[in-house]
Amino acid sequence: MKKELTLGTPSVPVLRVDAAKFRELLNRVLPAECQVKTAADGWWLAAMASLCLSFVFPPTVALLLLCVRRAKKAEKGGGR
Repeated sequence: MKKELTLGTPSVPVLRVDAAKFRELLNRVLPAECQVKTAADGWWLAAMASLCLSFVFPPTVALLLLCVRRAKKAEKGGGR
C-alpha cells in the first residue's frame, strides 16, 4: 500500500475581525467612562487583558510589557 504524499498544508480558516466593528461591539458592553475612544485606550485595554491572562500563562508578561509600551507611545502621539 502506497501513501499519497500531499504537498503544502491544507487551508486553515482565518477569523478576520474589522477593528472598527470590534471596537463598536466592545463599547456596547463597556460603561461610558470605560469605552475605547483612542488607540492608547485600546492598548491599555489589551494590557489589562494580558495581565489577567498572565496569571494562567506566565509568558504573557512580555505581551503586557509590549502593550504598556505601545499605549504610552500612543498617548504621546506616536501610535499607529
